[in-house]
Amino acid sequence: MSGDLLLDAPRSKRRAAWLSVALTGSSVAIKGAVAVATGSSAILAETAHSFSDLLAALIALAAVRAADRPPDPKHPFGHQKLEHVSAVIEGLILIVVALFVVFQSARSFGEPVENSALGIVVMGVSAGASFFVARRVARVAKTSHSAALEADSAHIAADVWSSAGTAAALVVIAVTGWVEVDAIFGIAISAWVAVTGGRLVLNGVRVLVDETVSQDDLDTIRDTLESTKPAGVISYHRLRARRSGAVRHVDVHVVVDPQMTVAEAHVITDRIEASLEERLPSADVVVHVEPSGSEPEPDAQD
Repeated sequence: MSGDLLLDAPRSKRRAAWLSVALTGSSVAIKGAVAVATGSSAILAETAHSFSDLLAALIALAAVRAADRPPDPKHPFGHQKLEHVSAVIEGLILIVVALFVVFQSARSFGEPVENSALGIVVMGVSAGASFFVARRVARVAKTSHSAALEADSAHIAADVWSSAGTAAALVVIAVTGWVEVDAIFGIAISAWVAVTGGRLVLNGVRVLVDETVSQDDLDTIRDTLESTKPAGVISYHRLRARRSGAVRHVDVHVVVDPQMTVAEAHVITDRIEASLEERLPSADVVVHVEPSGSEPEPDAQD
């Protein structure tokens, strides 16, 4: 990632978060009105889903603003993990909403649906708008490595499929008169929402408990250490890496010639750190130097 992109990332993240708030707020108002007009359980499910998306978008907006604050004495590693706390909360909201909609769908099973044509149009438009915003938010989440926006884009992407599914249910009702399909689709949408929420919670918790970075990142780190090994470096061990928001924290012990001067060792560590930070976006690298012959500590990764 270039320096310009890194500098612009906070602004891009806030813009994407505000776009999500605007979309989900509009969706709640419109879908809520249509749910009342049609009496559709599936559209009610969509209204509840969009309300959870609005809460998620507001939480994501607060999280990206807070996470971009610089480190302070109480938070020397920064505030990036607030984004993962946000992702966990967003996932829990989805699960609660899914349970609510299952209850409502089961209670209204078989009830008639009015003005299905209106519902079909609104759900189709909603699916299209959500598709556009989900792509935009996901793109910003990927370039900025934002966990909060990644969770937010997952919310909106789920809305794409669930809105399209609701529209399909209303089409079936209009063509066949099979009103039970409305509640069936409402329950199916809830299952999809619950799975999405569970995935967000799991991914967020993994980072909060300092699970290691992805295998691709580990391979990149090891390849960089092997391919850029400066003269005088004998080996490395105790490679550890974890993610915190957009930042990947990496530390490694490097074994060097015991005759090497402190100044030479310092130059080597700077070179290793620069190589890793070049190949791994937003990396914070710490290299510990050990003289050859000292007892190596067990490698937490290998």
